[in-house]
Amino acid sequence: MSVCYIFRYEVIPLIYAKIKVPLAKAQEIREFYAAEEILDPTRPYDFFECRRGKTTIHAYRNRKEIYSIVFSGSEEAIDEARQFSKDVTLTRSEDRTPSRDRAPSSSWDDLSRQIGSDEVGVGDFFGPLIVVASYVTEKDIESLQALKVDDSKKMTDDYILSIGEALQRKSACYSVLVSPDKLSRLVEQGMNIHKVMAKCHNLAQERLIWRYGLGEDVLVYIDQFEEESLYRKHVGRDILSNPLYFRTRGETFFPSVALSSVIARYLFLKEWKRMETELGRTIPKGASATVDHVYSLLVKEQGEEKVSFHVKKFFRNYKKA
Repeated sequence: MSVCYIFRYEVIPLIYAKIKVPLAKAQEIREFYAAEEILDPTRPYDFFECRRGKTTIHAYRNRKEIYSIVFSGSEEAIDEARQFSKDVTLTRSEDRTPSRDRAPSSSWDDLSRQIGSDEVGVGDFFGPLIVVASYVTEKDIESLQALKVDDSKKMTDDYILSIGEALQRKSACYSVLVSPDKLSRLVEQGMNIHKVMAKCHNLAQERLIWRYGLGEDVLVYIDQFEEESLYRKHVGRDILSNPLYFRTRGETFFPSVALSSVIARYLFLKEWKRMETELGRTIPKGASATVDHVYSLLVKEQGEEKVSFHVKKFFRNYKKA
């Protein structure tokens, strides 16, 4: 016998009250809550984090000594924020979950205004490198969760293709595409792949900020692929003045990175289909022995000059062939 459960859904508003204060005031607020200063080198822009009643308080550093402090939770979050500043930015969202077994509102660590960037195509012998930067605010969270963007690792290619166009059209994002031929030439000129990736991330973030008129105070999350010191060295003097935060598997922690991950994958899949149409053959992703076999067949059928334009020549697969 099958059992059908009927859930009663509650609509519970989530409130984010954000203030900006100078360093001295931020220190005062930290001492008020008796919170420990975060000195973890892997979290350079986290100042402190604590909880008071039902309110979570998260403070972020930036380069201009202006600190952003986000109070999140129920209506009490507003009162907490107004203790320290009259200039409070409020955002309300709604979290719908079954009342009989209420789950956390999100698996993401930060739901506040943010930029995030991610890339795709680094581990594939065929196809381009694509980097996407996206801007997300609290009001975007519900729609992202409705599309299951908060769990991109469970999204199939077919599903990403079905939502990608609408997601890209409705989102504040900027993409950078480097063809495999261009990427190969850059590597031949002495630029390693991580340097190319770092510069592409920075370019996508920079153009996004310019296109949408975003400020230097917006926190930027980067799906980490190398140490922060190397990233900064690779980008050089062009690096953003915004606070940068690096974390591996960033898409599981920050909605902006998750959104960028999905859009980048969508653009990559479109390029892949275009390439398969041009070459007239289904091409496996990755860099396995199966990929080697397909590459060899294509070279025999169509010639190396045409096929090599679609592959990364610095890969083992090309040298082996």
